[in-house]
This record gives sequence, C-alpha cells and structure tokens, in this order.
Amino acid sequence: MDADRKRVLLFNAKREKCDAVSPHLGLAMLSGVLIKRGHEVLVADYQFTHDAPRPREFVADFRPDIVGVTLYTATMKEADRIIGEVSESDLPIMVGGPHATLYHEELAKDTRLDYIVTGEAEDVIVELVEGAERQEVPMLVRASPPDPKLLPFPEFPFYGRETMTIYPMQTSRGCPHGCSFCAVHLVSTRRWRPREPEVCVSELVRARTAFPNLMSVIVFDDNPTVRKDHMKQFLEGYLREKLDLMLTVINTRADGLDEEIVSMLRKAKCPSIGLGVESGCREVFAKVGKGETLEEIRAAAELVKRHGMPLSLCFVIGLEGDSLERTKDSIALAKEVRPNHIFWNLITPFKGTRIREWYDANGRVFDVINHSSYVDGDFVCDEPCAESPDFTVQDRKKAYLMAILETNDNRLKLRHIPRLLPQVREHHLFVAFLKWVPRQMVKDLRGLGSLGRRTLVVLQQEGFGPTARKAVQYLQPRRGLHRQPDRGA
Repeated sequence: MDADRKRVLLFNAKREKCDAVSPHLGLAMLSGVLIKRGHEVLVADYQFTHDAPRPREFVADFRPDIVGVTLYTATMKEADRIIGEVSESDLPIMVGGPHATLYHEELAKDTRLDYIVTGEAEDVIVELVEGAERQEVPMLVRASPPDPKLLPFPEFPFYGRETMTIYPMQTSRGCPHGCSFCAVHLVSTRRWRPREPEVCVSELVRARTAFPNLMSVIVFDDNPTVRKDHMKQFLEGYLREKLDLMLTVINTRADGLDEEIVSMLRKAKCPSIGLGVESGCREVFAKVGKGETLEEIRAAAELVKRHGMPLSLCFVIGLEGDSLERTKDSIALAKEVRPNHIFWNLITPFKGTRIREWYDANGRVFDVINHSSYVDGDFVCDEPCAESPDFTVQDRKKAYLMAILETNDNRLKLRHIPRLLPQVREHHLFVAFLKWVPRQMVKDLRGLGSLGRRTLVVLQQEGFGPTARKAVQYLQPRRGLHRQPDRGA
C-alpha cells in the first residue's frame, strides 16, 4: 500500500426506533472526495445497516489511520458509544455534522476527540486525513461552505451497500429563508448553492448502472425549489433519461411549486409531496418567518391534490406564542386540507436558532441532547424538551395526543389501543378517542382494498418479480421522507 494512502473509517450512529432507507449522503460525499484523492474509505452507517458489527470489530479488521464520526443531537448517546470503543485503539478521531457545528464548545471538553469540524467538511477533509495525529485537546476546524459544482460524485464504500435500493442525492445546498426553529443555516448557510442539473442527471445515470437493485431516488436538498427553473431542468433531464426510478423530493415549500413542477414530479413517479405548514394559527405562523403565507400553503395543497398526488403536511407544536388552544387551529387546518400523511413534531429549540433565543427569554429549555422533535416508529413522542408559561409540558403532551387522534395520524393504529388508553385517561380525551376508533377502522379497510387493487394491476402489467420487489419497497420504513426531522441537527 502507498505510504501516502490513508485508510479512513467513518461512522454514523443509529437513532432508536428509526431505520434509514438510504445510506448517509454526507458520508458518501466525503467518501467521494477522499477516494478521488486516492485514499481508502469504509463507512459503517448503523442507521442504514443497524445490524453491522461493533465499532471495535471494524477497527480491528480495517485497521484505519483515522476515524470520523458524524454527530446528530438526537443520536449523541449512540455516537458516544462509538467514540468510546474507537478511542480504545488510540487512533485520531474527528467528528463533524450538525451537532458538532452547533455544540462544538461542549464537545471541546471531550479529550477523546482530536478534531471537531464545523460546517460542511468537503474542502477540509483531505488535509485533515493526510495530517491526522493525536491532539492533547480537540482542535476546532471551521470549514468554509464548498461550491457543490466543484465536488465529485458521492461514493458508497458502505458496509451492507449491497442492500441499497434507494439512492440519496442533492441538487443544491443551503436555504435563504429564516424559519425560527430551523438550524440548517448554521450548518449549510443561507446561501443557496445549486449543482448543474445535467450533472445531477448524469450522476443518476451512473448510479443506475452501478447499483442494479435501485428502485428509487431521494433528493435531500435543504430547499430544492429556490429557483423553480433549476428544478424544472433537473426534472426534464430525469424524465428524458427514462431511469424508471421513483423520485422523492423532500423539503418542498408551497412557494416553490407550480403546475409544471407538480406535473413533472407525478410523471417521475414521485410517491407524494410534502409541505411544511408549522402552525395553522395565524399569530404563531407569522412569528416563524417562513417567507410564505397560509394562503399559499392552502393553494399548493390544492394544486398537489388536483394532480392526483398524495399530500403530506408537517406541523410543529410549541413554536413562539403557541399554546394548547392555538394547536386547535393547526388541527382545524389539517382537517380542512385533508392530507394523505401528516407529521406532528414537538419543538426542539436548538442552540443558535431564533426559537432558542425566545425560549431562553420567555420559557425553559431542558436537555435537548438525544431528543428528537420527529416522532419515529409508532405514535409515542419524546418527552417535551421545552415549555413556556402559556404552554406547559403536560399541555404539550395533550396537544400532541389530541392532534394525532383528531387527524388520524398514520402512525396511530388500532393495535396501539392498549398503550393509548392510559394517555387518553390522563389527558381526558375520551371523546376524541371514541371518534377516532371508527374512523381508523374505516381507514384500515379502505387501505387494504386499495392495496389489493394496486397489487393486482401491477401483477397483471409487470408479473410476479417486479410486483414482489415493489411490495418490499412499499413495506420499508418511510419515516422522514417528506421533511428532514429537526431541520439540521
């Protein structure tokens, strides 16, 4: 092996009750940079392959020169275990990712770490790897945002990569908007940086050949439709190549959609379109600073439904000025729009966000480490990590339960009734519960009938093999496909 060639072992921790549907794109992008430079990379993504070997086994088998761990606030408990096992080998350890960017001062106290990278690491990763050595105290490395047009294609030297059926990609980075709860601007800036649409399409043509088991693509942009013409050019190329892959685009905004984009998404077999509403209460919504209106959201929702596409809506409970009563306005809006999928998130006031500043002045924030605002798995949410005088912890839990009962949240199933009843009693929501049960029964029956009809159509058109593959994909977890949970951390 070339003496200048380094072995780099990268880790991503797993979040409880949540399995990713595709490999970690950030680590794939770093792998692309390092492999182009001539280094050898192995990625252990426990979120993607949760039954992968223990970290110490990867270290023993791969014998890396340096180890990197990407950090998210919601998975710090699991990430800490990885760092603990890796540190037994006395290797240089670098950490990065959203949590490292937001909470680097706290991480600086951890002497197991050698390098803490803030921001997007593509432009500093090579220098770090080639000069890596143990440090007495962690060294802070502030990375400048790269130009996505200059980055190589991602590579996927992932353990378990043979199971990959969904390809992750970006057509742009950054978001110019200033939503109060969002931490994206702290990680990837407010400067929207596009890639060339034709290059994005070329990447997918390459991926279609490299990964013959691919069935779909997910575009993980911070805000993919800042410039509608850019998205249209990408979609035109995507359709022209006839890739025969379902295309999901997350983090779409109401003001970024029009007739042409929605029509092309439908032709690209997009399974659904998601919109971030945040709050149906005008007073609360106005304080978020989304840069769009509730009327625009209603119009975009109608546009999506008019094209016969499934619609997802995302709400946040606990924004500035929110309360139990004001949550009822969000529930009313959800009932009015009647989406196919709905996500009720509890606020996580991350360090550096405007909502955190508001809570520091007007309420209380508890420990946000290992807390996720997004409800993974079934209907059970994390304990609220913040409260205000007008919206206590108990009221927040009641608001969430009331919301999922009254809007038939897709994660709430009849089989959950034994665990649901104690919460219904605690929050005195018997009427909402008794109304939910028959609605859910009808919904389940309709779902079974619809699934059966679709299965017969596909079976007649494509045969048993393709039908079986699509059934497997349908049954895979779909959590977080329409909205990035926690928006950046």
